[in-house]
Amino acid sequence: MRKIYLLCTALMAMFAINAHADRILYSENYESGSVPSTWTVNGNAQKTYATIVGDKEGKYLSFVNTDNGRSAHCLWGEGIFDPAKDGLTEYNVSIDFQIQAFGNQLNNKQCNGTIAIFSSEACELTNGAKSGTYANYTKLSPNCLFEVSQNSTLAAVTGWFINNDSTVTFDPVAGDWYNVTLNVNIATREVSYEFTSFSDAEFSYKGSKIMAEDANMYATGLYIMNARYQSVTNVDNIVVSIPGDYANKPVIAMTGLNMSERTYTISFMQGETLHFKGTDGTEKTVSYYDAGDVPGAYVYTTTTSGTIEAYTTAGTMTSEKVTAEVDCTPIVLPSPTYAIVSASEGYAKTYQFSVDNTSIPLSPEVFMDFSFKSESGAGDFTLNNQNNGALVELTEKGTLTVTTKALGYANGTTSIVNDQSFTIKHDIDFQHKTADELLGLGFTEVDALQATNTSGESNWTGRGDAMRFKWVKGTEVGDTTFVQAFGHVQAVEGGDPIYVGDGIRRFKFMQSKLDSLTAHTLFAPVYTWWAAAGNSGLSQSDFDAAGTTNLKMYLNVGLCHSGVLGDDESYDPAGVGYGNIRLNNTTLGVDGLTDDDFIVVSKISNYGRGATDNVFIEAATEAEATQKYIAMNRSNVSEVYKGTETFQLFRVDTALSRVLVLTPGTVGIDEIFTSDQKTISDHNAPVYNLNGVQVNAKNLKAGVYVKQGKKFIVR
Repeated sequence: MRKIYLLCTALMAMFAINAHADRILYSENYESGSVPSTWTVNGNAQKTYATIVGDKEGKYLSFVNTDNGRSAHCLWGEGIFDPAKDGLTEYNVSIDFQIQAFGNQLNNKQCNGTIAIFSSEACELTNGAKSGTYANYTKLSPNCLFEVSQNSTLAAVTGWFINNDSTVTFDPVAGDWYNVTLNVNIATREVSYEFTSFSDAEFSYKGSKIMAEDANMYATGLYIMNARYQSVTNVDNIVVSIPGDYANKPVIAMTGLNMSERTYTISFMQGETLHFKGTDGTEKTVSYYDAGDVPGAYVYTTTTSGTIEAYTTAGTMTSEKVTAEVDCTPIVLPSPTYAIVSASEGYAKTYQFSVDNTSIPLSPEVFMDFSFKSESGAGDFTLNNQNNGALVELTEKGTLTVTTKALGYANGTTSIVNDQSFTIKHDIDFQHKTADELLGLGFTEVDALQATNTSGESNWTGRGDAMRFKWVKGTEVGDTTFVQAFGHVQAVEGGDPIYVGDGIRRFKFMQSKLDSLTAHTLFAPVYTWWAAAGNSGLSQSDFDAAGTTNLKMYLNVGLCHSGVLGDDESYDPAGVGYGNIRLNNTTLGVDGLTDDDFIVVSKISNYGRGATDNVFIEAATEAEATQKYIAMNRSNVSEVYKGTETFQLFRVDTALSRVLVLTPGTVGIDEIFTSDQKTISDHNAPVYNLNGVQVNAKNLKAGVYVKQGKKFIVR
């Protein structure tokens, strides 16, 4: 609807006098098909992302959130004004946006959606935080040039504030496109706005605000906060311009590709005339309204390689000439990158294949075909039309041929020879350590988990009706009667809770006993809870064992990270000091390995929900079935790392169930493999800064460091 609306507006404007074109300082319409480098997405990149999508009216940026409140911003910077600052008194900013979906946590009052045009990064959040901050429940600074935001005290999508003013509100319609245009008067410090809807002619807001005396008056970026869970905000047509008579350089973007055919869109502004020369030497003059279906967007298609030339005129002014080199040779798709994400003894491996389409013109959706020829001939198979991120499991020695394909592009082909066998070097089974083994290592048994509430660790057994760690009770596969393997508390309305089973037995190794030696030898060669100080940004004097927290084992579940310092874990968010520091992640690794080794890390996430659920077990009694279930290797997350790499364990909601180390060749379990030509992982090795000066590995501030000849980053 954006383009249709603009076309209707343009046709009406044909009857008005328009003798000039505004000077464009910055513009972005996303027709190139890739997310510009000006965009930064905060929070967890695995769950929060920005992509370019399109409809019949063109492409736009879509910011999708599937997690807690997350933010993103487009920072074009104050530098765009440098060529025009002398004598500049006013300028305009225009942006189109759509709220495609609101957050779905409205009853929890987590309504913090925000769209704002800011004049400095410090305007993003009231606490001045920059990128990387989750920014839940925050509001932008009043010094932002313009802001529309949900009222976070409302359990509804209505009543969004304009410029944080509770007396000026609007009710956005999901799926409708809106335009905000600002006029910023630098001299008077007044920012006037006009807020309109593309689909509702009656929707119109106008107003102004006076910026603070110390506020920056130059727009530097756009900020978006997506509210918690399933919210989607779309953005298009960002323009920063100066009113006046000016001939802007046209923008040439490739917008179509089909084997040897190329389509380009040449964009220019209202009030300008386009002068164009194609790859075959044909010249053409195009007015704004005669450009094509969309005013100011001339579409050119060619099968001839060469150079496109274009410039604009407006009145007596002429823009700089821009050129684009056109190569009509069919584009061969690149080979996918791949990684081994799972492996076991022998030749069995699972490969994951990915194609980075951002480096391919127009970023097409790429599919993959797989054909495997096994050495024995018994394991041959084909898989066609697989999506990006496809997992392919090989069980035998042989050759896998991968073909990448996309409409309009030439296929790419590559082969992978699966000829490397592996044997087990180490197998650290945290999930099946016995109580006697843990007590012998120095652990102390504490209260079992058996709770009705859902706070912190209690989530592992809380919400009894959610049935963590369950097996299927019945006489045949497909039955849906579940039994929970570990006891929990089932709340009873109006009465005392009913205790079911014994809960999850917990064992703790007190933090005060965790010195460097213990951290490295307790589950050797796996080292635990070490070098976490670099992640916390705290000095060694703040706590013992370099930022460790208590080692905690859930019997028949795995190793857990409490996330709170101090033996008693007395975390108080309002407090200060040793017992009031929370660490989200802790670092683990395996000593004595090389890059040729693989570490297969098995975890149970989400408090055990989904960990080998719906397992049917044949047994004479429930007790027997539960014991069989507990004896299984249960995990719902598998991660693979090179032997010299480290891995992370998130606090509270994740348990480390197993660490399996595979090595090439034929060595026995727990046989140490060394080579003078290879780097051997040693997590006690010294750490250096980029100037070659050795630093305290237990107190690393944010930056880049070198350990065993390899760089790593502390954030």
